[in-house]
Amino acid sequence: MVKFSGSTIYFKTIRIVFAAILFLLVLGTPASAAPSLKVSLDRDTISLGESATVSFTFADASQAPQPALPAMSNLQISYAGQSSQFTSVNGQVSSSVTHNFVITPTAAGDFVIPAIRVNVGGTILASQPLKLKVVQGQPPATAVEKLPAFLKLIVPKNQIYVGEPIPIEIQLYCQDARDVNMPQLPSEGFTVGQMPQPAQTRTKVGGEVYNLVIFKMAVAATKAGSLPLGPASLNLKLLMGPRDIFGQYTQARQVSLKSEPQTIQVLPLPTTNRPPNFNGSIGNFSMTFNAGPTNVAVGDPITLKVKISGRGSLDLLSLPAQNDWREFKTYPATSKVESADPLGLEGAKAFEQIVVPQNSEIKELPPFSFSFFDPNQKQYRTLTNAAIPLVVRPTAATPQPTVFSSNADAKEERPSREIVHIKPQLGTIHAVSAPLLQQPWFLILQSAAPLIWMALVISRKRKEALQNNPRLRRQKAVAQIIARGLSDLSQYAAAKETDKFFATVFRLLQEQLGERLDLPASGITEAVIDERLRPMRADPAALDLVHELFQACNQARYASQRTSEELASYIPKLEQALAELRKLK
Repeated sequence: MVKFSGSTIYFKTIRIVFAAILFLLVLGTPASAAPSLKVSLDRDTISLGESATVSFTFADASQAPQPALPAMSNLQISYAGQSSQFTSVNGQVSSSVTHNFVITPTAAGDFVIPAIRVNVGGTILASQPLKLKVVQGQPPATAVEKLPAFLKLIVPKNQIYVGEPIPIEIQLYCQDARDVNMPQLPSEGFTVGQMPQPAQTRTKVGGEVYNLVIFKMAVAATKAGSLPLGPASLNLKLLMGPRDIFGQYTQARQVSLKSEPQTIQVLPLPTTNRPPNFNGSIGNFSMTFNAGPTNVAVGDPITLKVKISGRGSLDLLSLPAQNDWREFKTYPATSKVESADPLGLEGAKAFEQIVVPQNSEIKELPPFSFSFFDPNQKQYRTLTNAAIPLVVRPTAATPQPTVFSSNADAKEERPSREIVHIKPQLGTIHAVSAPLLQQPWFLILQSAAPLIWMALVISRKRKEALQNNPRLRRQKAVAQIIARGLSDLSQYAAAKETDKFFATVFRLLQEQLGERLDLPASGITEAVIDERLRPMRADPAALDLVHELFQACNQARYASQRTSEELASYIPKLEQALAELRKLK
């Protein structure tokens, strides 16, 4: 038997704890990630007189110096400060530092913010160049932009081709608003794409600071001519008027905003030099092509993989017919879109198509071509891959076996089939019980679990709704306070405790008025009747009753002792007053 002294156990415990702490520290220490730089613009299209914010975000960089932006013609650049962010997920800690710059253009046009190189701890990080488009908008000092809210329809260019997709923006400028609806855009002669989640930022226009909500979408013209687009319209509630003690606006006005309409000149696609296999694709694309296997037999499938990348309507892209592929049987292609932006105008579309060679004389896959119209170059372009060599083997014909017989007149003997005797007795017969699905007890037992689950879900949803609604929580709490208070009033009246009786009446009136007006109960006095309740057009008789109860509470401080009957007579009046107050909205 081995014995340990107290000091030996103590030191061994210390060593175990120290080893455990060291292990946790090593396990929880994140591996140092290489620093990276990301640059972004809050908006890539703005109106003249507005400003945009460019952000340089350094991730996992202990020291991130302020980037030095070069001076650019017709652009005013000012430093707007930096922000830091730390996150920890499953023990992995990451940090980032963001430097913000405000860019204010002095002229309309297309600008390029050049790539910036920054030395971070001996590592050279380079950003990507950014494009900023400044369109000619209304002068900043116009009366429209002095309103608390206005709407703009931003179109990057006013001359496009039929079928050419362009991104547009509906910009909402507002100072304080709520209940903002989705904008409506009359677009006869255009197809409108899906509208992603709007972006929000802040900007300064004409010396005023606005909250800016940007709704983006893509449109494409379906016919040529001078087509109107817009005006865009939007409904919202503007908050205005004086503020209450909590800093909230006391008035709200429903308004409908409209932007200026835009006229777009839509040109037809040129007919000269149009490729034979052009199928309506418009944009700027590149193509990759591969096929396999290349060593097959006649009738074996070959899979073609075509990936078209670039900018345009990716959903509308389709593979054109190949006139030189007559020696192959083709099947419909499957496709998958890999979008790089929310509007679906940039990315790639991957196609897979099965083709089957029809004879063994085929030596190659003919060149595959894809034609499209480039609206920037204003011409048709054709992408073509080189022919791919093939080895096509002929299929081996399997001959049918020939059966020879020594005696043609001999008859084939067939095996005799035995006759099975009919069973004279059926054996023991047992009663078959009904299946479980027809047993009431089984159905009740199976329905118990879903009912319990539904009850728990409903209970949880009610608790969550109560937790997310402070007004409802306070309403339920006040209802409990009033129920207990009315019960106490009957006891105080029977015991002739005048002070406690009127103190409880005053407290119940405070709680009910505070809950209805969303004010602290301790701050409710008799003056709230004229200041708050009468402007709300409450029932005058109810207000007089509340006023009477407040007066009775004030007089009780100086009046003599009341009888039980006098005190009890106030209870129905209080109940009626509280019921009328609960009707206020």
